[in-house]
Amino acid sequence: MQNEIEKTPQIKICGITRAKEASYLNESRVDYAGFVFCEKSKRNISLARAEEIGVLLDGHIKRVAVTVSPNLQLMRQIEHAGFDILQVHGKLQEEVVRQCSLPIWRACNLQKAEDLQKLEQREEIRGYVIDAKTAGSGRSFDWAAYRETVETMKKSVFAGRKLILAGGLNAENVAEAVEIFKPDIVDVSSGVENLQGKSRTLVLEFSEAVRNV
Repeated sequence: MQNEIEKTPQIKICGITRAKEASYLNESRVDYAGFVFCEKSKRNISLARAEEIGVLLDGHIKRVAVTVSPNLQLMRQIEHAGFDILQVHGKLQEEVVRQCSLPIWRACNLQKAEDLQKLEQREEIRGYVIDAKTAGSGRSFDWAAYRETVETMKKSVFAGRKLILAGGLNAENVAEAVEIFKPDIVDVSSGVENLQGKSRTLVLEFSEAVRNV
């Protein structure tokens, strides 16, 4: 069990594609729902469909727009659709940073420790998503290899911002991941899926595992 100083991480379920999945998130009382806007992803969804599903979510669940190198037009559409957070993989364009009215989560797909050192330090960036090399692959990165670097960066780049841990998490390994990194938020996609998409059983099991850390 965590001591009184440590906090149980919040939970983000990413890659929502079906209306019924909103009920799974409501039932499990998660904190964030991620919608992926990337044509190459099997979880890609249209803005219109994301809005339809979004209204089914309980009011406390924040909606995260997950993007890859978004341009100004997409950013404006996301703002207009009522999202709460813009998550950016790939390139973070200067005009997007300057003009976005939403908090930005900057994602880093780890290939080597130096990738963390290259993260932008901007006031507009309110969180950093530490992910595996290929987002949505269901594979974790080498936690031991990055533990020390992440701990050091909590005192600098990550200070005052959310640390979101992603990449291959599931109900069986999330306790170990939380123990190593002590993130503010854990972010799962493949780890709560079956062949049809998000699984109610797996979402509930993952949420319970996080809260029992």
